[in-house]
Amino acid sequence: MDEQQPRRVAQVGVLKSFSHPLRLRLYYALAKRGSATATSLAKDVGTTAQLAFYHLSRMAELGVLEEDDAAPARGRERYWKRSTQGLSFTADSLGSDTVSDMEVLHRGQAGIHFEHLQEFFASGPDAEDEFRAAAFGSDIVLNLSRAEVDLLREQLTEVLLRFRDNSRPTDSAAPAAEEATRSMFVFVHAFPMR
Repeated sequence: MDEQQPRRVAQVGVLKSFSHPLRLRLYYALAKRGSATATSLAKDVGTTAQLAFYHLSRMAELGVLEEDDAAPARGRERYWKRSTQGLSFTADSLGSDTVSDMEVLHRGQAGIHFEHLQEFFASGPDAEDEFRAAAFGSDIVLNLSRAEVDLLREQLTEVLLRFRDNSRPTDSAAPAAEEATRSMFVFVHAFPMR
């Protein structure tokens, strides 16, 4: 797929706009679907199609979403997909006075991450589901310098981007000869322990 590196953002307004709770929910719902209409995403996140369309349009202005011209259009309904570039926010690129704004985004993301994890646990065991059996969790406490934290973030991001660039369509769109795939939600958090 040869997708681009995330665009490093230096405007706090972009950070604040992307941090909107409904925008984050729509962003992750779209990540799971790959391509979807405002109507279908609205059902996924429990809002109206009009409100979903408004927020999808704002995210397109930010550059994190775009219209999916390859999807079949029906009337006025348009399909959306995540942009191949995405965004990257760091306190270094935004300025140290934006740490509290960064925390708003991180809290929103972490909340959604753990909602998805709770949904996974609540869905119950399924011995036939090879992907459920492959799920894993890992954690480690590291004593790192600031430079080492930056290096860890860069290297983990490189690994995740490599897997993203090599990922294939989910089962519904994959050719029969290919191995089955499933949307897997991978999230990484690193923060100082108190």
